[in-house]
Amino acid sequence: MYRKIINVFLILIIGGFGGILADQFILPYLSGVPFFTQFEFIKHAGNGTTIINPTEEIIITENIAIEESIDKISPCLVVVQSYQNKRMLNQGTGFLITSDGFLITSGDLVSLRASQYLVFRDGHSSAAKLIKKDLENNLALFQIEDSNLPVVSLVDLENLELGERVILIGAELIGSDLNEFVNLGIIRNINDGTLEINLSEENILANGSPLINIRGEVIGLNLVDSKGLLKTIPVNKIKEFVGL
Repeated sequence: MYRKIINVFLILIIGGFGGILADQFILPYLSGVPFFTQFEFIKHAGNGTTIINPTEEIIITENIAIEESIDKISPCLVVVQSYQNKRMLNQGTGFLITSDGFLITSGDLVSLRASQYLVFRDGHSSAAKLIKKDLENNLALFQIEDSNLPVVSLVDLENLELGERVILIGAELIGSDLNEFVNLGIIRNINDGTLEINLSEENILANGSPLINIRGEVIGLNLVDSKGLLKTIPVNKIKEFVGL
């Protein structure tokens, strides 16, 4: 019995030593021999590279890109509220398009009964002036009396691709702070200046929110109804409306 234990112990020691020898000397040596470079584990042994599953690498890279795109657009988000006297009529998301206070949102937030519009961002509110409304595309342009504001980047529609990852990012007011929420999808169709994505959105506060690509650029504005149906106004319509 004692001899068997000794034998097992020796086998483990020799095996471990053999593994170290192969990893440190044999595999690096073979990685320099042309015939053996066709084997990936030998090829990477020469430079100490850790082999990562390509699928996992793609997912990690995309997640980082999504996080960075959200961080890029976040400072430009606002919450827009319309009031009749002190009673709130409508609420939704908007986004800043010029550094001198112009912002765009859904035309649904404009009401003939409204006596006041407030825009919330960065922990405070500002009175907003309605500049114009596009009845056909359901867009509204407001201005607040602020300057040196962060603004979104508007991408060109012709640069978009079918299947491209897109991100809806909306905002709601919690106390005096903006609470953001997101929804992910892809572009299903681009045709004659229209943009179709594979998303529905239950949160009505996403109405007026930007749709962005994975680089944090605005590609459209989201219109959301009470049933969660979503329509995206493409960026070319936004540019025409604003005059950019």
